[in-house]
Amino acid sequence: MIKILSLKGRKMKKVITCVDQNALAPAVRDYGIYVAKTLGAELVFIHVVEIPELGENFYGLAAGGIVLGENDILANSYGSPTLGGVDAEKDHEEAEAMLDEYICAATAAGVKASKIIKDGDFIDVIAEYKDEAEIFVLGIKGSNNEDVGFNASVLIKELHVPSLLVNKEFSPINSVLIAFDGTDAAKRTLEFIKSSKLLASAHKHVLHINAGAAEGERMLNLAREILGTQNATFKCIQAEVPADEIIKYRRANNLDLIATGAFTKGFFKKLFLGSVSEDILHNALVPVLVLS
Repeated sequence: MIKILSLKGRKMKKVITCVDQNALAPAVRDYGIYVAKTLGAELVFIHVVEIPELGENFYGLAAGGIVLGENDILANSYGSPTLGGVDAEKDHEEAEAMLDEYICAATAAGVKASKIIKDGDFIDVIAEYKDEAEIFVLGIKGSNNEDVGFNASVLIKELHVPSLLVNKEFSPINSVLIAFDGTDAAKRTLEFIKSSKLLASAHKHVLHINAGAAEGERMLNLAREILGTQNATFKCIQAEVPADEIIKYRRANNLDLIATGAFTKGFFKKLFLGSVSEDILHNALVPVLVLS
């Protein structure tokens, strides 16, 4: 049975790109356009005007980035014209202008684009479109390690949609480092990369971190079975701290993207949920593609 998607009333793959008025917004826009053009998908820019419900010390994930502290929290609906130093009506007006510019940029690149501006909780709003999304593109930044991890993990766990987390200005994706630990999420990551047009021409580096050589070779053989060996490099490194070795390998080979399954035993847990999350996010210096 053909599934009819609600966003435009017809079936079409969509790249849902979450943008906010912060320093990462242009990069998120450019990656969204790049992903949509590569996939041949419709691009939807979404800006969420969040309704803050937590205290002044809450570090929250807003569309396109992390909002830090009371004065940075986005205002709620028009019923509260100012909150946290932000005028809600002004926010809507500025968002309209920003998204109109982004649609023009997408159109100039040959990508069909539309916009959505909604009030509400960020994850609740974005979740409305999870069944219509080929992939989510959003920015991530912040200075609190644990809260970055909490919000990112909630987002990915709730949506079960591939998510591209942007942390730098745009550059084409010609290579990808795939952190593989043999879990179901890691296998799904390889399957997605094999089947998706997004990374069809990118050179794939599959990296497994393990303390034992025999187990490492078994994992790489499993990865080869799933991904195939064309345009791919497979590497096992014996180490106790997977996240550090992944960052080192990415830097040494100047790779454009890191891909991982959500909540994998080694990398993702340390990347987003561990005490070194901010350090790794900053040192990775490239976007992270996460699948759950």
